[in-house]
Amino acid sequence: MRAKNEKYLIVGQGLAGTLLAYFLLKKKQDVMVIDKQLPGASSVAAAGVMNPVTGRRMVKSWRFDELSKFAEQTYREIENLLGGAFWYPKNILRALPTVLEENEWMRRSAFPENKGYFRENTDLGKYTGKVYPTHGWGEITGSARVGMPGLVQLFRRFLIGKKCFFEEVFDFEKISFEDGKVKYGALLFDKIVFCEGARLVSNPYFMYLPLVPTKGELLLVKIPGASFKKMLKNHLYIVPLEDGTYWVGATNHFEFKDAAPSFSDKSYLKNKLGRILKIPFEVIAHKAAIRPTVSDKRPLLGQHPKHGNLFVFNGLGTKGASMGPLFAEQMSAFLLGEKELDKEVDIGRFGH
Repeated sequence: MRAKNEKYLIVGQGLAGTLLAYFLLKKKQDVMVIDKQLPGASSVAAAGVMNPVTGRRMVKSWRFDELSKFAEQTYREIENLLGGAFWYPKNILRALPTVLEENEWMRRSAFPENKGYFRENTDLGKYTGKVYPTHGWGEITGSARVGMPGLVQLFRRFLIGKKCFFEEVFDFEKISFEDGKVKYGALLFDKIVFCEGARLVSNPYFMYLPLVPTKGELLLVKIPGASFKKMLKNHLYIVPLEDGTYWVGATNHFEFKDAAPSFSDKSYLKNKLGRILKIPFEVIAHKAAIRPTVSDKRPLLGQHPKHGNLFVFNGLGTKGASMGPLFAEQMSAFLLGEKELDKEVDIGRFGH
């Protein structure tokens, strides 16, 4: 039976926490969000690329048709709510450095499920003459970029304006259970949902889940005279941003000492970019972020097996821009007793 009104505490206001708060508020629930942005937060550094065709094998992304349609609808709704712009449809130019990759591109483009995602005649556009030649290029359509840092920042202001946000590091020692509810300090809630990103590995209630923090580093650069409109993928992504700069990245490390940007990754990214671009560029920022990665590349949604007031919504990883909206809505419906979770994303798949 659907609960008419409940009080929720959402821990973490990256993309997952932002989207879940949006859907719960839309359903007229009482929501409080707690977050303290610490070094390495992935949502404020992410490019937000939604790519329907990924990997060396050029496989269509999992459930992309469904996810992308719902994602656009959701981001457009939030744009209207906040008065900002976060949804940017952009094609992706993909380098095809060998005959084998070019042949695979042609083969994949003929698959019925890929219709609408492989452009027949690739157009380099503003990249013409400004990038070093490769064997060939393919152009992906139906792709987009989501302005995650702006989305998270504006939604935080919205939450503050509604007096449902407080900034502090979550303290697990403040959790207690009382009369079927859960307390955080002196505050009483029906449910707490953890949307902490990579910090889930230190969560005493959900640290059993197979989430692995991975570190990625990126550059923000100026490219005078470029005026690139499309995204480009050639080992690295070059992603045009709305302020005229470019997001370049990213590296990927499963082993790392800390969340700080490293000199070695900065040098690697600069060297790689220099092998892609014929024209000069200027590095204006170097950032690092810790992403929440799950072994089966599916998000983590569900209820704690012993503490029924505690829930998790996490593990969106590198495909958070596309997966986040649909599963945030599904999580909100699950919390309200409206529907069950898909088995592919339910944490019950790992047992406990």
